[in-house]
Amino acid sequence: MNFMLQAHDLMMLAGGSIPGDKRPLSPDEQWGVTLAGIGIVLVALLLLVVIIFLFGKIFESISSVNQKKAKKAAADKAPKPSAAPVKKAAPAPKAPAPAPAAADDDEVIAVISAVVAMMSEADGTTYKVKSVKPVQNGFSGRTAWAMDGRRNNVSPF
Repeated sequence: MNFMLQAHDLMMLAGGSIPGDKRPLSPDEQWGVTLAGIGIVLVALLLLVVIIFLFGKIFESISSVNQKKAKKAAADKAPKPSAAPVKKAAPAPKAPAPAPAAADDDEVIAVISAVVAMMSEADGTTYKVKSVKPVQNGFSGRTAWAMDGRRNNVSPF
């Protein structure tokens, strides 16, 4: 069997939609078709940009109208100031001083010790926490998240 197809056979496969007497396009015509296609694409993209911009403005205005309505409703619900003199409220108590960092460290040590105790019960061996200090990595203090991100980004190379 001969699997070679002639131009006539290809036209027949295309359903006869390609006329056999059609001449190829000249270079000027090819440039014209190319530029027309690029122009149509650019006009369509510009039209899409304008439509998306208009949708953004429409939704912005709807949002601002809703915010104005919400502010007006909140103002209507707020109590009206009375003509009677207002008594001064007692001064608010001072906020307690922030706890020292040592308290946070003690909590962290307690949690770590609890985890180690649970591990020792599960394994049947005895573990002891001798010291707790932050891990110093060789990458100028990057967090574990930053290190994992770096590892994921660099590992394919």
